[in-house]
Amino acid sequence: MSADMSEESPNDLIKPPELEPAELELAGRFGAEPDFAPVIAPPPQAAFQPDMFGIPAPVPEVRPRRIPHLGHVLLFFVMALVLLGIGQLLAVLLLQLTHIFPHRSFDSLFIFSSTDARASIPIQAMCYGLITLVCIPVFSVLWHEPFAEGVHWDNGKARSRFFWLVILGLGAGFSIAYLGSFLPMPKNPPIMQDMMKSSIGAWMMLVFGLTVAPLFEELAFRGFLLPGLLNFFRWVADRGAISQNASLWIGVPVSILLTSLGFAFMHSPQVSHAWGPLVLIGSISVVLCIVRLAMNSVAAAVVVHAAYNFTLFAGVLYQTGGFRHLEKLTS
Repeated sequence: MSADMSEESPNDLIKPPELEPAELELAGRFGAEPDFAPVIAPPPQAAFQPDMFGIPAPVPEVRPRRIPHLGHVLLFFVMALVLLGIGQLLAVLLLQLTHIFPHRSFDSLFIFSSTDARASIPIQAMCYGLITLVCIPVFSVLWHEPFAEGVHWDNGKARSRFFWLVILGLGAGFSIAYLGSFLPMPKNPPIMQDMMKSSIGAWMMLVFGLTVAPLFEELAFRGFLLPGLLNFFRWVADRGAISQNASLWIGVPVSILLTSLGFAFMHSPQVSHAWGPLVLIGSISVVLCIVRLAMNSVAAAVVVHAAYNFTLFAGVLYQTGGFRHLEKLTS
């Protein structure tokens, strides 16, 4: 062995190769490290660290931040109920002041607004808008992030899969209608009575059912309630009460079930509290929950919901010639 070789150190023998300038540029651009870079393991986190008096104290465990949680869900629904009442009173007062329906007192307008779609739909839309306008800034401040990110709105996923989401909603709607032929259904539910009173009211119900209703209902049930229930199971798992697998295999179906029960309960007055249509409403809620979880997008569930709602009106549209002959609904 030569003298020069004997003077070389082991580190000289495994000297890393030099990268070309272009390779260095790519590595820096994508945040990559050369293969020969030493891997230095981070130091283990100390179980104890000195407090302000120099006494070793346990390091607090850092758990993931989960929003919305059940506290947020409760706050949202309480705010929604309060604002719904305030919005309805303000809307009826506005109808009285504008004389859209003349020669009616406040009390008669209040009763009229609960039975005629020409008044009930604008009032309901106004109430939903008021709730949304108040909740967006409130929860943005609570979450320290944009409201859309907190509820996982993700409009981009809905746009990229729009066609297939519409097909899914239409398919689910016609499938639900077929299943309904095997269940007892009310002959003249309140929602049908509201539609039969005027063509204008029927068209307003259609537009509302394709726009405002699915948007707000998905925000409430798939934006707040469903993730709030799921985050509760994750919170329990974070504290070791149940395993992470249990929070998945038990938490997901239970959360979907409870969300669908609440969704069906909200629509119960529209279908005379009959169990047949409530089963169908709960079934479509399960589909919407699955879409929301699979795509992590409330906007995607809104598209499916709107397409499903269209199937509810499609038969009536055809039967009545575009709501021109509503009397055919009673024949």
